[in-house]
Amino acid sequence: MTERSLANDLIARFSRVTWITLTSYAVLVIAVFTIVSEISLSRSLTQSATVIESLLGLYADPGGERTTVAPGMLADQLVGMGARFVITRTAASAEGGRSVYFLSSTMPAKRIETLGPNATADEVHAEIARAVVERGRWRYKLHHVRSGEFDIFVAGTRETSLFAIAGLAVAAVILLPLTAFAARRSTKSAVTQSLRPVERVRSETQAIGPQDLSRRVGEPTGVAEITEIAASINRLVSRVEASHRALDAFTADASHELRTPLTHMRAEAQWALDGHRSDEELRDALAAIGDEVERTSKLVEDLLLLARGDNRALAVERRSFEVGPIVQEIVEIAEAMATGREITVRNQIEGAIHAKGDPDHTRQVLLNLAANAVRHSERGGVAITAARHDRSISIAIADEGDGIPPEDLPRIFDRFYRVEKSRSRAHGGVGLGLAIAKMLTEIQGGTIDVDSEVGRGSTFTVRLPAASPSRPT
Repeated sequence: MTERSLANDLIARFSRVTWITLTSYAVLVIAVFTIVSEISLSRSLTQSATVIESLLGLYADPGGERTTVAPGMLADQLVGMGARFVITRTAASAEGGRSVYFLSSTMPAKRIETLGPNATADEVHAEIARAVVERGRWRYKLHHVRSGEFDIFVAGTRETSLFAIAGLAVAAVILLPLTAFAARRSTKSAVTQSLRPVERVRSETQAIGPQDLSRRVGEPTGVAEITEIAASINRLVSRVEASHRALDAFTADASHELRTPLTHMRAEAQWALDGHRSDEELRDALAAIGDEVERTSKLVEDLLLLARGDNRALAVERRSFEVGPIVQEIVEIAEAMATGREITVRNQIEGAIHAKGDPDHTRQVLLNLAANAVRHSERGGVAITAARHDRSISIAIADEGDGIPPEDLPRIFDRFYRVEKSRSRAHGGVGLGLAIAKMLTEIQGGTIDVDSEVGRGSTFTVRLPAASPSRPT
């Protein structure tokens, strides 16, 4: 399917609308003029009939010489010789029959003999009307008024109005194409000017490339709707730029984190391949390589988990579960991690609190947070509490460690971001635990945030949708 430009499409549409509008207007004008002319002619004939009716007393009774004037000749007198009215009168004849006489403005009373002695006024009317119609159906209009024993026939010509209507039609035929052509040129100019902001936005958008995502579309554009489109494009480019930067940083960090254990394993393997190593030294080298393989496998698993979450390919359950047993399991694991240090881990959850989500993902989130709390605390306590709110539940893990500096708080959930990187590496972390915790919380419809103060510790709070306690699984 061939596509045409927006400008051409708008011009074509406006041209069609212009043609339809102008044609409809011309037809409407002609129709209104015709109706007004017909009404005006009818009123004129009615007024003439009224005047004639008031002058009937000026005509004498029928008499005089006999004549052979027929209704056809009456029509000639009526429309051809200037007579605009005819008055007929039906009277009893000397033979006992009925005779029809006519009077006009140009001749005395004459009897109409072609209709027969018993012709009625209705027959005379029909005959005169037929004669007028035969001379031109559209050229003349006949008006009939009965006044006692008289019948008044008033005729009027439509030639003047028909000539005017023909002139309007000819003018419409000539002027419509010219007007439509002028309207098309004006429409083209108006559309071109109106679409200039669109063209500018298009060209500026095309100039934004993957190597120059810092560029933006200029706004305002002068047109509110186009300015909103430009703003939407800028917001989209900003998100793409942020994602691009995050991807670059993620790729660099992942490469760095994978390079470190690989370098270590290669060094250990080269050292072990030296022929002068003892069995014990070989076992130590293999153990070191095994530790690095385990850490690298954990890193790859975390990266795959994040990738599945980003691609919405991670299976998520939506069911009711009790938080208490999961927290108790986390407490036992954290206590084992704190063995040998002056750290106490406490489960301070009272009563049954039910959440709706994925219990396995929730367990991993809480385990990551509790492990961080233990790793970054030298002494003191780690407390896990939970509370039910109107439509959600909250689980808080608070420690008494060193806390997080304010400048690091906005980025602690970023991938591969570590506070005190050398210390984090010593604890075995690569900066993915909090990123995974946030991702697993959000795919369950929850949120996670942190409140920390240097020297007093940190509190991580996980919020999940609440579930009815009557439906635990």
